[in-house]
Amino acid sequence: MKKLLLVVLVLSLLVPIVVFGQGAKKPVFVMVPKGVHPYYEPCYEGFKAAAAKYGVTVQKVDPQKFELPLQVKVIEDLIAQRVDGIAISALDDAGLVPVIADAIKAGIKVITFDAPAPSSAALTYIGTDNETAGYEAGKKMADLMNKEGEIIILQGGLGAANLNLRTKGFKRALAEVAPKIKVLDVVDVQGDFAVATNKTEAILQTYPNLKAIFAVSAEGAPAAANVLRQQKKSGKIILAGFDDLKDTLEGIKDGTVSFCLVQKTYKMGWLSVEKLLDAMAGKQILKVIDTGVLFVTKSNVNTYMDEMKKEFNP
Repeated sequence: MKKLLLVVLVLSLLVPIVVFGQGAKKPVFVMVPKGVHPYYEPCYEGFKAAAAKYGVTVQKVDPQKFELPLQVKVIEDLIAQRVDGIAISALDDAGLVPVIADAIKAGIKVITFDAPAPSSAALTYIGTDNETAGYEAGKKMADLMNKEGEIIILQGGLGAANLNLRTKGFKRALAEVAPKIKVLDVVDVQGDFAVATNKTEAILQTYPNLKAIFAVSAEGAPAAANVLRQQKKSGKIILAGFDDLKDTLEGIKDGTVSFCLVQKTYKMGWLSVEKLLDAMAGKQILKVIDTGVLFVTKSNVNTYMDEMKKEFNP
């Protein structure tokens, strides 16, 4: 009897808990991004890969725009469908509190990935420690600017908790290590490439002495890079940002972009499935799971993906 209890105890500590095979009812987990954006493609690849391993059915439902009512409507529809788990990249913190509470009341396990909703009842946040990442980016940018000059921050939505934390950390670093750097403005580019392009053009016209641009969301750096190329200002204005979109990496290779911070998006998706399974089994989950970031520059732009795979290889 004691030996049997020991076996049961050991099995209960294994993570994740269950692999759902043939004949068992597979849980249905749904990923809900902020909107349609190529950034979320590797997130979903990790989500699908983990689902295949553990015998879970997964879907991705994208709000068609980065608008809170659209994300809320998606979650309401998933509640009506009685899915088993939802992983949300939170477009807004306070605005998602009621609908996340409704989902949990309906028996659905809810976690956040990529962007947290700390005021909500979501079980965990899986993603980047955004304030720390912003702080480290600020220190790197301060060095590139020789600790003086004017800078603009591009932010894809002013209500997103993850982006606000990045901006907060970035500004804090500049204030501490380079007080002569002046942040002229935080410009909302609404998570949209066209908006980011138009606003960068306006910024360059308004601020002729601008020394640098930093984008805390994925669309900012590639959009600004295109504008700098068109205006023959590549290398004259320092540009950097978050995330490894194809055009951002091309900008690093040609010198238009100085660096980007790469979030471990595949890992976010993979861990989202594992933690939803843990939640279904009644296991305790850490409130925050930091997946880390990596700086990409011209020196490692061709090798950084291998570095990431070595750290997390499912």
